[in-house]
Amino acid sequence: MVDKEEVKQKVDDIKSSASDKKDDVSDSISEMKDDAMDKKDEIQEEVGKSKIKAEKLLNDIMNTIKVKQVEVGKTLSDYTLFQKPLADIIETNDSLIIKIDLPGVTKENIDIGIAGEIIDITVKFEEESEDENINYVQKERSYGETKRTLKLPSEIKVKEASAQFKDSVLTINLPKIEKKVHKIDIN
Repeated sequence: MVDKEEVKQKVDDIKSSASDKKDDVSDSISEMKDDAMDKKDEIQEEVGKSKIKAEKLLNDIMNTIKVKQVEVGKTLSDYTLFQKPLADIIETNDSLIIKIDLPGVTKENIDIGIAGEIIDITVKFEEESEDENINYVQKERSYGETKRTLKLPSEIKVKEASAQFKDSVLTINLPKIEKKVHKIDIN
């Protein structure tokens, strides 16, 4: 026969053992959670440090690019301070007007070509005769042929375009094509 006391004792031992195991598992879970939190904090700290380093590197790169861009711009401007010939484009309701300064040029040395929304202006600047007794200290004026291509902001009536050359200023009048709005009937 089974002794009730023995069974009760075994059940109590099992309960006690299970309770101890439960406590051990709970302690292990708590330790794992603490370790995970510590790892999470370490990872976040490392990510923060990496992020700061990356931002600093990116800022350094951007600053270097800005400085180099200014230097390159200055260098390029030494060669192309102005695109010759200088031009103003004026837009009115019905036309575009281009004004170009061409000192020392005759109208025979000017060629204008228009295609679509592009206008090409070719100018030949005559070089003054070189006297062997002249010693230039500085020589900046352009000589030779130069071409300026301008993209127009709207379509023009090419056949109605006109040009005037007066007091070293070329004025080109380009009548714009009216954009007609097509009305659509709604059914």
